[in-house]
Amino acid sequence: METNDGLRRYVNILLAIVLTVVALYFGKPLILLFVVSGLLAFLLLPMARKVEQLGLPAWAGALVATVVMLVLVLGTFVLAGWQVTQFADDLPALQEAFSTKGRALQQMIEDRAHISQRDQLKWLNARVADLASSGGNIVMKLFSGTGAVLSSIVPIPIIVFLLLLLREKFRTFFEQLGRTRDGLVLDIMVNVSKLSRKYLRGVLLVILILGVLSSIGFLIVGLKYAILLGFLIGFLNVIPYVGVLVGSLIPIVIALVTKDSVMYALGALAVCLITQFLENNFITPKIVGSSVSVNPLASIASLIGFGLLWGVVGMVLAIPITGMLKIVCDSIPSLRPFGFILGEDNEYPDEQQIHLPFINPRKASQRRPRKSTK
Repeated sequence: METNDGLRRYVNILLAIVLTVVALYFGKPLILLFVVSGLLAFLLLPMARKVEQLGLPAWAGALVATVVMLVLVLGTFVLAGWQVTQFADDLPALQEAFSTKGRALQQMIEDRAHISQRDQLKWLNARVADLASSGGNIVMKLFSGTGAVLSSIVPIPIIVFLLLLLREKFRTFFEQLGRTRDGLVLDIMVNVSKLSRKYLRGVLLVILILGVLSSIGFLIVGLKYAILLGFLIGFLNVIPYVGVLVGSLIPIVIALVTKDSVMYALGALAVCLITQFLENNFITPKIVGSSVSVNPLASIASLIGFGLLWGVVGMVLAIPITGMLKIVCDSIPSLRPFGFILGEDNEYPDEQQIHLPFINPRKASQRRPRKSTK
């Protein structure tokens, strides 16, 4: 009998995982839309509350917070567009410099590897032909993907506004769901909201600090497009592990193409190493801290999993979603082992030691444990 119960439980868990993965994959547009909108609503919630404290109605607080978000996002795009325009103006010169560097590289390969430039060009032309044969499909996918992204971004401000406006209704909804369990569902949602807000604030501040430091470093080195490259590193840093590597390679390549001396590339590398050292040891631990206490193995697994499901956006959202999942697992006794395997704690906590970090202790002490009906 015990063997059958264990097998049945295993099958149920496996079936739940498979159905969840299928739902996340096929429901990607709708799920991503509400996940991003929900995270932004959590971030803007304090601003909406402050506006309401001035005596204004709830809709005014939600509207002001949403408008501020739109202004900041549009301002960021305008600044990025200004830098990209400068880059586009210099693109012909960059192409010429790239051709010159390429010919020098070909000559070096011919001298050292004894491969003629004709053979090198023949191999390169074959690769270019392969790329051109699939170029039409790539362009079609690019335009279709751009349209899908735009169609997904447009409803986000409306959904954020509605989430902020109807937050008391959602609070009542979660209270009703958790009434038979002493408000457990509401407590979990409060924790998820505060963790999301703390994490997003920290990440945005880290992007700003890292972008400013990298831009100053590239300006000192004398690298072109210093501001664009600096904040590109800051934004790519949101993607753990992968973003740091890609963000460091781009300024080094730009330095090699635009400058005649290798010292500029070494200077760009030094800037990347110094800023990453400061970010890993001082900036992120001080600002973000342990708001998402997920161990490295779980982080890598979530990055790969959400990357396969949702692409680059999934990699950006992987860590906060895993942190929210850990809060849910820590709060439900039957899921507590999963929260333990996701976290950084080395010892499994006793039942008396488990607590939700953002719950009022006085309220927690007033709750009585539910008696077992078995």
